[in-house]
Amino acid sequence: MKVGFLSREYPPESAWGGIATMYYTLSHALADSGHEVHIVCQAVGGQRDFVDKGVFVHRVGRNPKRYSLLARVDYSIHAWLKLREIIKRYDIEIVETTYWGAEAFLYSLRRRTPLVVRLDVSASDILKTGTYSGIRELLSLKLLALLEDFTAKRADRVIAISSDLYDYATERLHIGSDRVDLIHHSIDTARFRYVESDIRGRLGIPSNTLLVLFVGRLEVRKGIHILCQAFPDIVRNTSGTRFVLVGRDTNTAPGGGSMKSYIDKEATSKGYRDNLLFIDSLGHDELIPLYSACDVFVLPSLREGFSMVILEAMACGKPVVATSTCVAPELDFDGESGIMVSPGDASGLAKALMKLLSLTEEDRKQVARKNRALVESRFSIPAWVSRVVDVYQKALERWHGQKHE
Repeated sequence: MKVGFLSREYPPESAWGGIATMYYTLSHALADSGHEVHIVCQAVGGQRDFVDKGVFVHRVGRNPKRYSLLARVDYSIHAWLKLREIIKRYDIEIVETTYWGAEAFLYSLRRRTPLVVRLDVSASDILKTGTYSGIRELLSLKLLALLEDFTAKRADRVIAISSDLYDYATERLHIGSDRVDLIHHSIDTARFRYVESDIRGRLGIPSNTLLVLFVGRLEVRKGIHILCQAFPDIVRNTSGTRFVLVGRDTNTAPGGGSMKSYIDKEATSKGYRDNLLFIDSLGHDELIPLYSACDVFVLPSLREGFSMVILEAMACGKPVVATSTCVAPELDFDGESGIMVSPGDASGLAKALMKLLSLTEEDRKQVARKNRALVESRFSIPAWVSRVVDVYQKALERWHGQKHE
């Protein structure tokens, strides 16, 4: 099958989040399975076409600025033109795109192949959590939300990556259940696994110090400001716990301005600044050792699509604390392998983290085995690819059926 992806985010130049990681994994898994895969994505430093380990990559657009409306318009036009070109040139049979950013809005107006839209995080999520700065960004997000919904409704099939998003598609967008498939993301378990390293030493964290890890942008939607409200209780009730926050800063702090500066001031005023370490970003080669070195992984998001980072941490054998906004409700946490709390509940986060930080060494070994086994059994790449290809086949059948009506 010849597949075309539209995803502005794609590693390594424009690896902005989970969408980038997901499409990188899926495109290479499909190529390894014998399918021809083309991906249209954001150019950084010049437009170009090349082949990356069997995947045809087409980088387009002239403005890579992430949160700029003009940059998104520039990319969207170039992506649409490139998609039309490769459909004709390579006989692309099906196009898949992410819901976020209304990537396929222009293409959906006059499709040349079946279109599959994958529901993930949306502009509506950003609006509901106030993860924006200024009136211009607010208006841009409102327009983007309308375009996202329009594009999804035009799709031949929709992939929902969680039960919440399945309900959103069928109930909020009123897309018939016969056009929606629930398919979780997958991760490369050969890559994400426990590894020994000296990363604690390089970060100046003693081996006997408890380590809580957060990975994600420092923004309101990720609930990082709520997590910081939980830190003082943990510091008072545990001995020397360190908190490592990995992620880029944003201007979404309560009251406006840098979230990193906001957290820094809060930590200083409440006496836990020495327990806090910021890391702007890490590649997977460094992130996997850090997952492996932590004692508990936490994701306190107010709204999420799926949260790949939860599975990545679990694949490395770590217990997790997560809110009920992502895949967490579907993981059957038992209070040791993981704990789920309500979004915005700082007290619940503190209690859950302290409980998991108190696990014995034997408990941790059992959690590592259980979480690793769960990820391997339920989120394997071969099963994922098979289900995705099945969706493509259904979309093709619907497309051909409509053409003959």
